[in-house]
Amino acid sequence: MKTRIAVTIGRSSMSRDVIREMALAGASIFRVNFSHGSPEEWVEIARLVRGVESDLGRYFTLLGDLRGPSIRLGVLETPVEVKAGDTVKIIQATESTGGATKIIPLPSEEAFKAIKKNHVILMDDGRIAFRVESATNSEILMRALTDACVTSRKTIVVQGQDLDLPSITEEEIRAIKIAVENDFDYIGLSYVRRVEDIAALRGILISLGAKETGIVAKIETPVGVKKLDEIIEAADGILVARGDLGMHFPLEDVPSLQEMIVKKCVDRGKPVIVATQLLGSMIDSPVPTRSEIVDVVLALSQGVDVLMLTGETAVGKYPVETVSWLSRIIERYEPEIKPFRRRITQESDIGDRFAFGIASLAESLGAMIGVFTKSGKTAERIASFKPDCRVISASPNRKTLRRLMLTRGVETIEVSASEYEAGINELETKLSKSKLPENTIAVLTYGFRDEPVHIVRIRQMRRPSGE
Repeated sequence: MKTRIAVTIGRSSMSRDVIREMALAGASIFRVNFSHGSPEEWVEIARLVRGVESDLGRYFTLLGDLRGPSIRLGVLETPVEVKAGDTVKIIQATESTGGATKIIPLPSEEAFKAIKKNHVILMDDGRIAFRVESATNSEILMRALTDACVTSRKTIVVQGQDLDLPSITEEEIRAIKIAVENDFDYIGLSYVRRVEDIAALRGILISLGAKETGIVAKIETPVGVKKLDEIIEAADGILVARGDLGMHFPLEDVPSLQEMIVKKCVDRGKPVIVATQLLGSMIDSPVPTRSEIVDVVLALSQGVDVLMLTGETAVGKYPVETVSWLSRIIERYEPEIKPFRRRITQESDIGDRFAFGIASLAESLGAMIGVFTKSGKTAERIASFKPDCRVISASPNRKTLRRLMLTRGVETIEVSASEYEAGINELETKLSKSKLPENTIAVLTYGFRDEPVHIVRIRQMRRPSGE
């Protein structure tokens, strides 16, 4: 199975046993949503994931997802139930009784300044919609366009509006520090609007001594889509946040947006994640719908690196079964799918040309690829061309091996060697002792470097006599 599965840890899955079962079912990326839970819970999740990683002898990616410059409701003592046509009132406060009063707290001065009459307010990935009847700096009157149950801390979106909010708050800096202290591999940056947002986060990570921590930019808003090319270049990975895209764009536009974003990522060799409602019905059902299976297969055909489960594993009744079903779909269709493939252009640098050459050589020989890498970049480059063969990456750096879990089709081996030639020698030895089919051909190399001689070794693996 080349395509990765990411799961979100929440109240349904925050136990060692469930995390272990999800890993055995196919999950290799574990997401912590910093919008929910407490710092103590985030630390505990990291501890549980690393414990299961050690138990199973595998490498897992920890992804910490920042809340971002979003607007969230305050705390409701009782959820507010409304029918389409009912009116509700939003007040500038951190909490309210809610319930029959139909008064909802919103602790955001920026929101009250931005929200105007006739704006459409969306919540819960667009399932809940209100139209603004009137708005002042302290009170907003809205009419429900859908039946709804409004609960605490829901994110709200003003349809078609990009509010100018700070990209990284003090609260998020505290979350970043916790992520660094607990060895998270990637930070997810929400509502990315410009390259400067990514540069700001990278500066914070460097100041904390965490320059190896990757950044996943989430594409969620019209301005993020507009500046997609430069965001892809600046980030280490991209997440297609279909829920938020569906609140800013017409729902019928989301499939074409997903295809466009994935294709641009594939063309630039950047890992890409698709998230939101992949198997959403499995929050309450032990089996997915037929349309959800078709949706997953479509994403596979586009060449995504990672399929991310969110509510299904965070709050759903069947977190392990959901991962098992996603694995079943991937295993059934992945072998016969020819996804989007990256191409070499006149602008491609020598590193990409070398990676393409290695991938092409291995495919022409029916060989596997073994690559020694310190940072993981060469393995990412080779895998970005989506060769049909196996790609095995060796590194002495566990952080590198964990980060490579975000890249489709890369298998990992830890080695002790720290230099390039010694690294491919050790990788060759480990492969020769593994249970490969007789006469397997391997193309072995490392990242292209400025040196007089660069090693690309073609080795036919033969078992020692007597085995």
